[in-house]
Amino acid sequence: MSSATRLSLAAALLLCGCATDTPRVHEYLDPQTAVTIRTLAAPVVYAHDAPALAANARDYLSLGLIEVNNMGARKHYLALVSWSTIDRSRADTAAVPLPVPERFEMLLDGKLREFTPVSHEPRSLGIGGTPFRPPSGYAGEAWYAVTPAELRAFAATPPELIALLQDSDRVGYRTWKAADAAVTEFVRDIPDAISAAPRR
Repeated sequence: MSSATRLSLAAALLLCGCATDTPRVHEYLDPQTAVTIRTLAAPVVYAHDAPALAANARDYLSLGLIEVNNMGARKHYLALVSWSTIDRSRADTAAVPLPVPERFEMLLDGKLREFTPVSHEPRSLGIGGTPFRPPSGYAGEAWYAVTPAELRAFAATPPELIALLQDSDRVGYRTWKAADAAVTEFVRDIPDAISAAPRR
């Protein structure tokens, strides 16, 4: 093996090592609430095409998984964050407001499940920071209580489609950026037997 080949191989191995060292799940002690938070490093992102508003225009939903561990009492949530790259300050787009999450539904374990928010901000759930918010285009968010079984079903077969439910409207979003490995890692570390308050 030539020295050039060895160098190329070493560089490739180094790059592979760097890629696998990138954290998929973050765990930290929240400095504001003094509870342990475990969350996806980056959310699953769903998109809704809006070609009537602009070429290649989309609205997005970031879906994040989070665990709040208060001295062994664990609660699990989904965060759904609405954002967009569409400038709705213009007259031709302002008439089509960006949906803000309320009720939503997705397919879990072969069944269509509907979720209703327990909060619209994380602080009331013991989370001091604001995870999963984009750097721009933020519109609003909702937080949903989930069980470990629901999270395991999500990890086993990540839904390709989720839908926001608003009155009689149903707005569908399809997977735009998956995070299957991160979701699997997050769910793998949920203890089989956990102490948690009843789902609200």
